[in-house]
Amino acid sequence: MIRLTHILHPARSARLLYRRLWKPKYAQIGRYRIRLGANSHWLGYRRSFHLYDTALGQIACVLKAKYPALHAIDIGANAGDTAAVIRESAEIPVLCIEGDPVMLPVLKENVARLGPGVVIEPSFVGPDGKTANLDLADDLGRNASLVQAIDAGGSVKLRELRAILADHPEFGGAKLLKTDTEGFDFDIIRQSLEFIQQSKPVIFFEYDPHLRPDQPGGGLEAIQALVDVGYSDFIYYDNFGNFLLHCDASNLNIFSDLDKYLSSNRRHGVAVFYFDICALHKEDAELLPKIRSSTQR
Repeated sequence: MIRLTHILHPARSARLLYRRLWKPKYAQIGRYRIRLGANSHWLGYRRSFHLYDTALGQIACVLKAKYPALHAIDIGANAGDTAAVIRESAEIPVLCIEGDPVMLPVLKENVARLGPGVVIEPSFVGPDGKTANLDLADDLGRNASLVQAIDAGGSVKLRELRAILADHPEFGGAKLLKTDTEGFDFDIIRQSLEFIQQSKPVIFFEYDPHLRPDQPGGGLEAIQALVDVGYSDFIYYDNFGNFLLHCDASNLNIFSDLDKYLSSNRRHGVAVFYFDICALHKEDAELLPKIRSSTQR
């Protein structure tokens, strides 16, 4: 016999389902328990692809051995999970730059867990004078993209990295720069060349030309700009975190071939969605074997 007292009213069922779906999700990253964004796929990706979001932590560990006072800049900090990855091996100071108003409360909560040395800059990085209309932004609260949101009448002002660092001078010589901004990484690299030339940081950036169909050559232009200021070695990882290959600055044809590979994927069936690239200045080229051995697993 069915007991009617156990049959939920439809409205109550909806509320319980809502609470279940929006229950906070947490990830254990090293010694840190990090709250994820409500729409985050991080846990699923890490379960399916064991090296997902791990390479940067190994790179930070190698860099810390050479630069004991290592500071890092995290552009597109999201919930602070990347900052946690950077700090897995040591309490490295991290400047977390994130402008997503939906994600900022989660980031603030996590930064309190990460301990001293982690600083939040609530901004979107972009050309000074440009604005964004967040009503047009895509995927706020997870992987916010401003590609469709740049608007002369927008209420949110973009800030160049140069201006942000003027407010955070302790990160002016940071030797690790990470950028993952869903479409603006190539722009950020080109706009930040003054800082890059001065500090010569190891740069870890997302390489996804698909996000900017208006700039089909943007990725190769960003790589060429880095080569022009002394970057000699580029390590490619697929979007699942697997070490793919190392390419030096003399093999520009390989950069082009890999760019075309991503384009072919998008057109004929995706196997790899994007690359993560670790770019080394020639002054840090000796770190290549250590980074290779620690991430080529």
